[in-house]
Amino acid sequence: MRESILAIELSQRAGSIALRPRAEGGIFEMEVPVSDDANDHLMACIDALCTQHGVTPTDLAAIAVSCGPGAFTGLRVACATAKAIADVTGCGLVAVPSALVVARTAVRTGQLDAGASCTVALASKAGTTWCTHISMTNGMPQALSAGLRTESEAESIAFPLIGDAHLPPGFVRATIDRGRLHTAQWSPAACLEVGEALLGAGKRTDPLHLAPLYPRPAEAVTLWETRHGLPPGG
Repeated sequence: MRESILAIELSQRAGSIALRPRAEGGIFEMEVPVSDDANDHLMACIDALCTQHGVTPTDLAAIAVSCGPGAFTGLRVACATAKAIADVTGCGLVAVPSALVVARTAVRTGQLDAGASCTVALASKAGTTWCTHISMTNGMPQALSAGLRTESEAESIAFPLIGDAHLPPGFVRATIDRGRLHTAQWSPAACLEVGEALLGAGKRTDPLHLAPLYPRPAEAVTLWETRHGLPPGG
């Protein structure tokens, strides 16, 4: 019987994975070393964690993958790996917006109450940030809306605010009068728990349609297009 759940959280430079080997059992985590020019360590870590807990490919019920926004390379590696495993093993797949991972991590660490609403601001750059308005039910986050916001819109978002290290100053100033500001954290166990909730609600992702969430054109793509004289998106 398939009952193991794997989660991949590689949306930031420091990545990690989590595994629930048995239904209703505990969650085990492992850090993933940063990839270098010679090696990508994600598959080796997945193999090691599964072997450690006696999980075989046929035991996997589903994979939850943090799909962004976040680091360009990390998201591509995570999504490609999740697709490959789902394709080979036939297990389920669920894309978890990284903002939900951050919100659930905040509940797990005690930053947020289990019934609080909040805004998670990620992928901050050039005065804009990707804001996800989140409601919480029994500690489990649900996205109400998401999109790029400018500093002029900072006063209109829901507080408290959970932001990344590059949060534009206008958003930081808005928290002085409007509410608390928390630093975003990412947990693979949180990704797994949100993934389980999404799967329970029937929100599976077709592997063919799994793709990283990028709020704006990736810098690597923009540089390549500029170097080759192509128009944006061309």
